[in-house]
Amino acid sequence: MKSGVFVIRPWAAGDFARLAAAAPRLSPTTLYLRFRAGMRDLPSTYLRSTEQRWPLRWDGVVALDGDELIGWAELGRYGDDPQRADIGMCVVDDEQGHGVGTALARALLDHARAAGLVSVHADIEPDNAAARRVWRRVTGTPSPDLIFDGRSPLLA
Repeated sequence: MKSGVFVIRPWAAGDFARLAAAAPRLSPTTLYLRFRAGMRDLPSTYLRSTEQRWPLRWDGVVALDGDELIGWAELGRYGDDPQRADIGMCVVDDEQGHGVGTALARALLDHARAAGLVSVHADIEPDNAAARRVWRRVTGTPSPDLIFDGRSPLLA
């Protein structure tokens, strides 16, 4: 990190441009682990789609170092059940391993609950050990499904 400090906050309109600017800092491996498809760059279709769906069907939180986006966590509401969502997150390669992912996961789950979601689901690749550690650390479970029922110490 340039400054050694990062800030987590809810997604804002200007963050789509920040994400596009951060895209070159995402390796093909990182993109594969996030999107589960081989790609060399962050797809422009992804940027357009998320911007069109934000904030009602797609939302998220960002990690910023100064004005630079270093990671994001997102939720996509199910069309047939907008109280449930799939979630995902990504941290630029040179910031991985510094706690950004854990902070993003905690903030996204808090954001999802505050937005009225009743559950979230995370698809995590079997070989993505770092993401699995973050998920277990933040949720206390290896299960990809998290229901906001008031019993989780994190979310109560």
